[in-house]
Amino acid sequence: MIQSIQILRFAAALWVALYHARNYRFFPELPPWLRAIADGGFVGVDIFFVISGVIMALATTHTATGPRPSAQFVATRFARIYTGWWPEMLLYAAGLQALGTMPPDVHLLSSALLYPANFSLHINAVIWTLVYELYFYLLIGASLLLAKPWRDRALALWALVIAVLVLYYAATGRYRPDMFSQATPLVWFYAAPLVLEFFAGYFLYRWLQRRPQQHWWAWLLASALLCAAAVYYSVTATLYAPGIVGFFHWPERALLVGAAATALVGAALLLPAPRHAAWRLLAKLGDYAFAIYLLHLLVFQLAQHSITSMALEIPHRAFSLLLVLAALVALSALYYHAIEHPIYQACRRAIARWAAPKP
Repeated sequence: MIQSIQILRFAAALWVALYHARNYRFFPELPPWLRAIADGGFVGVDIFFVISGVIMALATTHTATGPRPSAQFVATRFARIYTGWWPEMLLYAAGLQALGTMPPDVHLLSSALLYPANFSLHINAVIWTLVYELYFYLLIGASLLLAKPWRDRALALWALVIAVLVLYYAATGRYRPDMFSQATPLVWFYAAPLVLEFFAGYFLYRWLQRRPQQHWWAWLLASALLCAAAVYYSVTATLYAPGIVGFFHWPERALLVGAAATALVGAALLLPAPRHAAWRLLAKLGDYAFAIYLLHLLVFQLAQHSITSMALEIPHRAFSLLLVLAALVALSALYYHAIEHPIYQACRRAIARWAAPKP
């Protein structure tokens, strides 16, 4: 189960990277069907959100109740995000300064602390997702203050509140292109439609815990049908600008893409554990998904700068794209083993010592 989820995490991270690579010179002219796959790479974020919900359900299945377990959970999960992001932010700051591409209006404090702010001012365009991760961790941590029978009920109630708010704001036309500058935080952050994808992953795991005798292919088929519905809608419907891919994440994305991602994760959870060595290697690469997600924009900018400064001609762009993606995976593996994983493990040990009952 976990191996399949790890493979899916790696694939989602590369898919997001491929989506952003389209804006750089090393990206080749792809056949239309392959270009369509690259254009859909934003879906990797939805897959990440659903997987995060699954992991939170798995991590808290046997967690005790009370303030100390709740605080330990939140501290550990926050450490997971910050120990990966803070060293990477230093690399971004150094790299952008060296390239002369540091945005003049970048907001370093909100970038570092990952609190709700104007996401367009972040030093890294993808870290808005980490702000939502932290929000969901706080909700799960708060649920650990309740007795076990009430945890899922409280989370389901909060998910229902968000769903009602999403429907209300959609029905009253509150979701619009200038929403970010005019709406209250309740609209664009706390009740964002994409938050429901975390809950979908959380309750998906709970559902499969109680009903494990299901067919993975049925979930995969459901995911394919929902993907087809999302593609059809995005092509034929009159969307809000900027549409289903948009920064403000219209309800259509959470409903169609989020549902497809949930079904795909369900299929991964039900798949038998892969035994082939190649699949085990792919599962290992899943450890690098977070680093790939954080590093890819910096790696792409460095690659673009190298191509431009050296006036390189790119006769085989498909090969150059593969080369850049291979370098991204290799650098992410180095970052994970040398920086991200050791720092996080040290923080986990420190948090465990702090949370241990006093003699």
